[in-house]
Amino acid sequence: MNLNKLKNEYVPNLLTLNEFKEIIINITNKSDFNFVMDQNLSKRESDLFLKIIEEFKETKKPIAYLLNNKYFYKYDFYVNENVLIPRSESELIVEEILKYKLDDKNLFDICCGSGCIGITLKNLNNKINLYLSDISKEALKVSEINLKKHNQKAELFCSDFLSVFEETKIVPDFITINPPYIDVNDSNIGEYVKKYEPGIALFAENNGLKFYKELFNSLDKLFNLNKELIIVCEFGFEQKEEIENIFSSKIVKYNIDFKKDYSNNWRIFIIKSKEQYHGEITR
Repeated sequence: MNLNKLKNEYVPNLLTLNEFKEIIINITNKSDFNFVMDQNLSKRESDLFLKIIEEFKETKKPIAYLLNNKYFYKYDFYVNENVLIPRSESELIVEEILKYKLDDKNLFDICCGSGCIGITLKNLNNKINLYLSDISKEALKVSEINLKKHNQKAELFCSDFLSVFEETKIVPDFITINPPYIDVNDSNIGEYVKKYEPGIALFAENNGLKFYKELFNSLDKLFNLNKELIIVCEFGFEQKEEIENIFSSKIVKYNIDFKKDYSNNWRIFIIKSKEQYHGEITR
């Protein structure tokens, strides 16, 4: 089977280009997307490709779960139905954290799921002290698999959101958070996302704002641990105004900076103390 012919047959009628590429990389054991599109698959590879396609047609299970693999940033991660499939939008968290000096700093990846955010940062700077936390024991098993896959080490904690700081007494320098933020009544969420991806990692009460309100209520405690703390958090692209309202009473003490994703949608916010923020500006 010729790759160009397969691409023309299945993209975009059935697969996205990235899904097609990830299947090919998986079945050919290529290390990246830089394969030659006019090459031919072997009989074994062709059979495996068709098997994956047939299962996808029958079940509509996400390709990442069929492959047990998803690329994030420039690394590949093991995934199963106990964790969210990593999205490219979350790479913004990685890019934001990379702007800072990270050597010997304590970084907590909260709601870590597959561990893709924290492990990617550890891959890029091995001097980070990495801590992965999630309420799901099954998700932490996936994180552990990915730590071994990438030959990295971290401490793992099964903890409910920000409770990890009271439980461990470890002082954070950076906190990355990709919390559940979809309203349980949101009718826009895809049928197969709801069917296959873990609801505990998708949905949040209070119109999807539960965890941002908890973060708001915990800000003083967190910054009492470390006045130079930096928090980087993802949110739904329609939630900016509501999140601004949640944090409005804290703007005297904290700076909240919102940034857009690759599709020009508001996607992450960064929280720093006002003292720290103004110090950075004047330096």
